[in-house]
Amino acid sequence: MANFQTHLNGGILVSGGAVLALHGLGLASDRQTLGLFVLGVVGSLLPDIDADASAPVRGFFGVLGVALAFALTLPLAGGLPALTLALLWVGVLFSVRFALFEVFARFTVHRGIWHSWLGVAFAALATVNAASWLLETPPSTAWAAGWMVGIGYLTHLCLDELYSVDLLNTRVRRSFGTALKPFSLSDPVSSLAMAAAVGVLFWLAPRDGAPTRLLSPLDLSDARIALVIAWAERWSEPLRGLFN
Repeated sequence: MANFQTHLNGGILVSGGAVLALHGLGLASDRQTLGLFVLGVVGSLLPDIDADASAPVRGFFGVLGVALAFALTLPLAGGLPALTLALLWVGVLFSVRFALFEVFARFTVHRGIWHSWLGVAFAALATVNAASWLLETPPSTAWAAGWMVGIGYLTHLCLDELYSVDLLNTRVRRSFGTALKPFSLSDPVSSLAMAAAVGVLFWLAPRDGAPTRLLSPLDLSDARIALVIAWAERWSEPLRGLFN
């Protein structure tokens, strides 16, 4: 399989070309190109999130822990004592970096469901929904962000398959076919769960210019739903404007 540097270089090359294409088609402004480029590069490294022993994966959970710690504590600044905020920040960081990482590592297998077409769809649609619901970006921008993560993710899988073929010795390595597959045949439960998650994310994704239209079947008067939406809007406020 391709190593980290190869995936990084491939992600940079493909993401650069994809961003130029979006900009040339008028689908991305000058201010959005850098953020979209970064998302493409990040997407090109995401499939190896199931490689438990790799430094990039541990670094990813560390960065995720720091981001969530700030996202959860910044809206509370001024309402809680400094010591309480500091303890909450550290608690969130350690919970994500160690507890969540261990849970994720226990239930994932390298070259499993995350190395599949379902993994591409999940990562892309999760980005679209996060950009739309949490960052409140326009639908076109949210889909551009998902497109960049998806194309970066797919680049990673293609490189893994290309490196499974030894052209000089004209042989195919055992790893061939384990990256660019529709779903994980060895783990049907994970495949079904991922397929269900992709379906839900697609249903929630913005279309026709208004993501809130997709919530019409739900009873938004329910206090619990309203509380969840209000809480999500509150802690995500410091992240808004990234692509605006």
